[in-house]
Amino acid sequence: MRVGLDLPVLTATSREAVLAYARAAESLGFDSLWSNSHTVVPVTFAPRYPYSADGRPVWNATSSWPDAMTTMAFVAAATERVRLGIAVVPLITTHPIRLAKQVATIDVLSKGRFELGVGGGWLVEEAQALGNPTDHPVARMEETIEILRLAWREPTFSYDGRFWKIPPVGVNPRPLQGERLPLWIGGHGDAAVRVGRWVVHLGADGGEARGIPGEAPRSERDRAARGVASARACRGPVARSRARDARCGRGSARRRSTLG
Repeated sequence: MRVGLDLPVLTATSREAVLAYARAAESLGFDSLWSNSHTVVPVTFAPRYPYSADGRPVWNATSSWPDAMTTMAFVAAATERVRLGIAVVPLITTHPIRLAKQVATIDVLSKGRFELGVGGGWLVEEAQALGNPTDHPVARMEETIEILRLAWREPTFSYDGRFWKIPPVGVNPRPLQGERLPLWIGGHGDAAVRVGRWVVHLGADGGEARGIPGEAPRSERDRAARGVASARACRGPVARSRARDARCGRGSARRRSTLG
């Protein structure tokens, strides 16, 4: 069993507090340290938070919320062994190229200790405040994951998708872990399970997907486990067949990337 801790970023944001917490966690043998990511918190937003009875989180627009990527880069410099992660980055708040670059940089600086959690994003008002689109969050998440994998694997690439169109570019340095950098899918319900299963299948030549969060009902966690197990079965050297292609989602997918 591996045990990780959340950095208490909402209550202990000083340099001294973050350093003390991170170094203590590493010395005590914890496996990982995690943070969460929000860029802005709107003063008012609809009560749709999925992990409380009234749909509202314990934090608000006046809460101190340090930038997760910057915090993890700081923690990387203060530790040597413990793994580092963000759970999760709401993808409606960021550009996939920027995210790929940030993750790769921290992975290099931490000597291959970084893990990334992503989710579609429930705080729609945050994305609107940043001027980002909020439609089709699951489809946008799938395209973003494809772009991340390309950026972490190839020295140059291009991408022609429904939502993202990227000319030939290079996003370097690439992570020390390459496209095998662990990728967590955060969320709840059938959409999160489906994306997690799809990412495991996408990672046939490398990669990992994990979910659902511990707060999710047992039925959702069981369904996620079955989906991941099914996806892993699609990765082995099994003879191709129409039935297997249908089960594994092959044959109808449109290739949306062109390597440069």
